[in-house]
Amino acid sequence: MKPLMVLAPLLLCCSVVLPLPPPGRIVNCDDAEAHEAANAAIQHINDRHNTGYKFTLNRVEKVKVRPTASGEMIFLELDLLETKCPSISPTPLLHCVVRPVTEQAVEGDCDVKLHKENGTYNMIGTWCKSELDSAENMRKVCPDCPNLAPLNDTQVVHAVDVSLHKINVGNVGNNSTFYLLHEIGRGRIQSGISNSVHVEFVIAASNCTIDEANSGTAACVEKTGAGAHFAACSGSVVKHPGAVDEEVEAQCTVYKNLVGEVVETGAPQVPLAPPKTNVLHFHHNLHHPSMGPHSSESNSAEHYHAAKAGHVFKRSPTGNPVPPSVQSLPLCPGKKIHF
Repeated sequence: MKPLMVLAPLLLCCSVVLPLPPPGRIVNCDDAEAHEAANAAIQHINDRHNTGYKFTLNRVEKVKVRPTASGEMIFLELDLLETKCPSISPTPLLHCVVRPVTEQAVEGDCDVKLHKENGTYNMIGTWCKSELDSAENMRKVCPDCPNLAPLNDTQVVHAVDVSLHKINVGNVGNNSTFYLLHEIGRGRIQSGISNSVHVEFVIAASNCTIDEANSGTAACVEKTGAGAHFAACSGSVVKHPGAVDEEVEAQCTVYKNLVGEVVETGAPQVPLAPPKTNVLHFHHNLHHPSMGPHSSESNSAEHYHAAKAGHVFKRSPTGNPVPPSVQSLPLCPGKKIHF
C-alpha cells in the first residue's frame, strides 16, 4: 500500500491545467472589417469557380477572430448569391447583377478560414456548397415563372443548338469567327399555348472561320493564345401551335481576350456533345473544398469545424471544472444585402 500512497501525490503534483488561448477580438457580422474579409474570400472563391456564374455576398452569418503569432486567424460563415456574370466574364463583381428570385436564384453557403497579417489576407481554406432557391419561394413572387430545367434536358440542348447556329449564321457575311459551345449555363421551359425555352450559355472562339467550318476542311477547336475569347449568350426558342418552324432569337456579349472592352452584339450548326441523361444537374455546383497556399494538414475542414465548436471545460487537480473566459458575443448573423 505504501507505494500507492506515494504515487497518488506524484500524479496530483504533475497534473497541469493548460491555459486557454486568448479569446480574440469581438467583430460584428456587419462590421466593415468582417465584410472586407468576406470580400477577400469571395474573390478567392470566384477565381477558382471556373464554371457557371460568379457569386457575391448576401450576408455574413458568423465571424470569429483569433490572435496568432504573426497576425489574426479569421473564421467566417457566408451566405452567397449567384450573379448574372458568367465565371469567364471580366466584369468586376461590383457591377454584376444578382440573379433575381423570379429566375430561381442559386444560393451558396461557405465556411472560410483566412489569416490576416499586416492588412493582407491569406486564404487557408474554403468549404462551399450551393443549392437552388425553393420553387415555393419563387412562386410567392412570381406564380407563373418557370422552374430551372436540367442542363442536359433535350429541349434545353436543342435550344442552345439552334441559338448558336443562328449566331454563327449571322457572321457569314463577315467571314468571321466560328464559335463553339463552351458550356450551358441555365435553361427554363415554359409550357402553355406556345412552348418556349429560354437558355443561357457561353461560347468560345474557334480556330476556324465560318467558311472553313461550313466546308468541313478544318478541325475546329477552341482557340488559345492570341485571339482567344468567349461570349456570354442567351437564346429563346418558341414553338407556336400549328406553326412549322420555331421562332429563334439569340444575342451575345463578347469578351475580347477576357481583358479588353466588352462588345455587345446581335445574333453574330455545331454538333453538341451527347448529353448525360443519367444525372440531372440544374445549376453549376459551387461545391469545392479549396486549400490556400498556407494550408496544412492541421487546417482541414475537420479541424475548422472543431474550432467552431468552442472550448471544452478543463478540470483542475481537484476535479472542479475551469470555465473559459467569459466574453461578449458578436452581433450575428448580419443583415441580408439582397434577399
